[in-house]
Amino acid sequence: MKYLIIIMALVLVGGGVFFGLTIVDMSEEIYDLKTSYATLQASYNNLQTGYNTLDANYRTTLNNYNQLDANYNMLQSNFSSLQSDFQSLTSKYDTLESEYKSLEDERDTLKGEVTSLSAENSKLQFENRDLQRLLNEYESVPHSYYSSGGFSHHSNTFDELCYFLTFEFALPRGYEENIFDCSESSAYLEWALENAGFDAEIAFGRTPWDSTSGYHAWVMAYPTGYNVAIEATALTGEYNWVTLFAGRIPGIVYGDDPLIPGWENYYHGYDNKFRNIYLAIRNWDSGVEWNWWEGFFGFE
Repeated sequence: MKYLIIIMALVLVGGGVFFGLTIVDMSEEIYDLKTSYATLQASYNNLQTGYNTLDANYRTTLNNYNQLDANYNMLQSNFSSLQSDFQSLTSKYDTLESEYKSLEDERDTLKGEVTSLSAENSKLQFENRDLQRLLNEYESVPHSYYSSGGFSHHSNTFDELCYFLTFEFALPRGYEENIFDCSESSAYLEWALENAGFDAEIAFGRTPWDSTSGYHAWVMAYPTGYNVAIEATALTGEYNWVTLFAGRIPGIVYGDDPLIPGWENYYHGYDNKFRNIYLAIRNWDSGVEWNWWEGFFGFE
């Protein structure tokens, strides 16, 4: 309307020649402007709708962002907590790994000790079997071996020893190789001397009169002040009166006797001396060589 009044004024001022033409032109321009306005209005409405949609999307996105941010903060807190737990677990792991290595070393040490103990156990088992066998040998010796009371008690003097060998002692049987030979004879004599109150040992070594002929057993007696070698096999039940009248006690090895070659070997040539029957069995690892008691004097 404003534009129309301006146009009419111009027409009145300029004259009526151009009045009709000007009105037509202005109408078309107005129409074009309205069309453009309508188009712009539609575009504006579309833009407003788009804006509203974008604004709604923005708000949704903002809410999502806020939610994600909250989740992120929570995850960040959880991560920090997990990181702390991880460091703690790493420290525990390092400690456990150190303890494990220490336990491995201890295991290896114990394994070595077990191996050593196993070997020692095998050795002890072998020794135990050997000792059990030896104990069985000991058990074969009569329990009253050194307290049988089969002989009168004597003082441990040389005179008493001579009297005992001359008038009270004789071997229960004659020499028989591998049955009742030097070892059984000597074991029997040592037993008899100990039961009678004398101090005696079983001696063992190379044959005194011929070191090339093997080994021999005899007895060493120790009356007070003396060392006396006694050849047990010479003390049979058959008494040698000639020996007695010659001033010789049966069985005793005299150092000035020319009839006893190698007499010095009786006193110095032994390999071992056994204080009692048990040491003889232990050293020999068997009682077979010394078991004179089997079948004699009630010993079984």
